[in-house]
Amino acid sequence: MTALLNLIDISKSFPGVQALNRVSFEVHPGEVHVILGQNGAGKSSLIKVLCGAYIADSGTIELAGAPVDVRSPADAQALGIAVIYQEFSLAPYLTVAQNIFLGREAQFATAGILRPRAMQAAARRILDELGLDYDVGGYAADLGVAQQQMVEIAKALSQDARVLVMDEPTAAISDREAERLFDVIARLKARGVAIIYISHRMKEITVLGDRITIMRDGAVVGNFLRGEASPAEMVRLMIGRSIEGLNRRRPRSPGEAVLRVKDLGPIVVASSSGLPST
Repeated sequence: MTALLNLIDISKSFPGVQALNRVSFEVHPGEVHVILGQNGAGKSSLIKVLCGAYIADSGTIELAGAPVDVRSPADAQALGIAVIYQEFSLAPYLTVAQNIFLGREAQFATAGILRPRAMQAAARRILDELGLDYDVGGYAADLGVAQQQMVEIAKALSQDARVLVMDEPTAAISDREAERLFDVIARLKARGVAIIYISHRMKEITVLGDRITIMRDGAVVGNFLRGEASPAEMVRLMIGRSIEGLNRRRPRSPGEAVLRVKDLGPIVVASSSGLPST
């Protein structure tokens, strides 16, 4: 299958830091491609290049087989590339429908007058496609974290996103909410949306990832289809050494103190004003 998105030899450096070193990465329609790596591996830099927040020093980005120029977030949005960050961008005191179509209200206006019912009906259709029964007239502030995340996904789909990037999407939600998210991801795959999924949770990676790319020190160090590598092998590539023998602790008898603190209290010193401070 032809890749929907293909990043070829992407490099990006900052003074004293090679953030990305000839990174190649592709994702296909209806595929979840997981990016795995420690902090500082280059995951965030790669995503920022993809969404136009950074401009690559060298390399090529192809969409549907054609080279594209992504030099700003507006370029990425126009190409159908959307990113859902851990910190959401919803306006808390706008409605769900208003958030989904924020900045694009003109499509629901006639003679300069906004038609709220038309906007809500359009928002309802998108949420129905995702299997979400939310009140499109309710405020975003009244939604839970997982629900806000779903509204972000609906917002991306309303922009005809073909590539959806999810940055640690289960970091702040419960296991039950995560299951609902996985159901929505399955619906997105069925629609042919290409999903780039960043996570550190090995269970998610092995269940969701159709393809897994491992990064370390700004470079790709492994690329696997589902089931081709064990979790231990992926961790070894991620950290650069075997995990055997790591975090081994000397067995201790029950009741033996691991930490003792004695006479702990605030330290009082004189400030420049002569008043005591801690």
